[in-house]
Amino acid sequence: MAVSGVGQGAIDLMAFQLCSDQRVRSDADFIFFNQPTSPEGAVRLVAADRITIDLRAVPAGIEKLCIAVALDDQVAGSLAHTGNLGVVLEQPTGMRVTARALGLTTERAAVLLEVYRRQGTWKARNVSAGWDTRLAALVSHHGVDVSDQPAPPPAAPMAPVPAAPHQPTHGYPPVVAAAAAAPTAPPHTPPPPAVSPISFEKVKVTLSRDSATKTARIDLRKNQGDPNWVLTVGLEWDGRGAHYDPYGRVTRYGTGDLDVYFFCRDEVTNKFVVISGEPRHRGSLDKWPFIHHYGDSKGPGNGNRPAVEQVRVLPTENGDLLVNVYQSVDNGTGAIDAFGRPRVAIRYGRAAPGGLPGDDADEILVYVGNGQDSYWATIAHIDVQDGILTVDGETRYSHPGSERMPGLDTTGSWVREPQGGPVGRSKKANRGIGLTKYTGRCPTPTGKY
Repeated sequence: MAVSGVGQGAIDLMAFQLCSDQRVRSDADFIFFNQPTSPEGAVRLVAADRITIDLRAVPAGIEKLCIAVALDDQVAGSLAHTGNLGVVLEQPTGMRVTARALGLTTERAAVLLEVYRRQGTWKARNVSAGWDTRLAALVSHHGVDVSDQPAPPPAAPMAPVPAAPHQPTHGYPPVVAAAAAAPTAPPHTPPPPAVSPISFEKVKVTLSRDSATKTARIDLRKNQGDPNWVLTVGLEWDGRGAHYDPYGRVTRYGTGDLDVYFFCRDEVTNKFVVISGEPRHRGSLDKWPFIHHYGDSKGPGNGNRPAVEQVRVLPTENGDLLVNVYQSVDNGTGAIDAFGRPRVAIRYGRAAPGGLPGDDADEILVYVGNGQDSYWATIAHIDVQDGILTVDGETRYSHPGSERMPGLDTTGSWVREPQGGPVGRSKKANRGIGLTKYTGRCPTPTGKY
């Protein structure tokens, strides 16, 4: 593992072996310049800018490896002044992933990357969570006793260190090697470093265009590790021309389908995948993005029930999800409010018979209620970060006349027309496949929608 922008004596590279409580077992799980090897030899600091990890040797009780950096106490400024700061992971198989430092401003210490176990496999995610204070705050946050830590060596002038050649060390194959060398992405607000208390509050929230706020949250950690909790996200609608009584209850459901697409972004690789009800594009709970689509709705009216296009999501995966609707129904123009109270429904709770969340589940409903004539509407942006699900229910639209599907950029921000992204097209003329592509890489931020 190589970290670019790390100079000997100016920035210290370190790692923590953490248990499920996000803390070290003992100070021996803190790997740094005065203690360069973990007790079992799985993690080794082999150079000022390089760590090797043998995942096969990581003890069973270790759930996460955190890779962090800190400015020497004698060095002024912050990590934001370090050029090309980032981590490059390179496995012996040849797979290579770059995790650049994002959004650092005044921080002097930061966790750049986490390598963690998930369902028996190892995964990695970009974190870029920092502390304005000195190294001691970072170390003590992870459970290390800082009272006996020796002082760092004198600082040397800060300068980027070229990547060292990829070499196995002490018989342990490095997980990562090579240095990042691209401009730092525009800043965004980093996630808070401290672990917030779990909220067990029951969530029943309705968002609409008249709501004072367009956001709502569910604490996914409340399941306390119970695998029987289920998270679903879907679009529901009552049908074109649905009829209602004076109390808002549906008296007659209309007919007509909508095309719903779930755009997913990987926070580490910035790859995207689109999940839909179309054949071959329904996703899987066994691989990224750990989402399964239950299939296209055939339209409302069956049993006087609304139409639903829905995905099930494994709630432990950090990432972003857009709910996009292709409004150009029947190869014409239109707006989704013609389909009778369209709403995004996010539900989280213990599985009921049938495998979906029960009636007592947390629920966030986003009522769209728009009349804008545009090919695409994004009607929810759902972000999962460290166990907190946040819904942004502001409705956004593609440019008039544009068939380009909205997406997310490398910072997770909504993009009206990502260049090289999917383009909507007639399903009838293309054997039921409504987009030109379903995978790709998220665009670099431009500062514009």
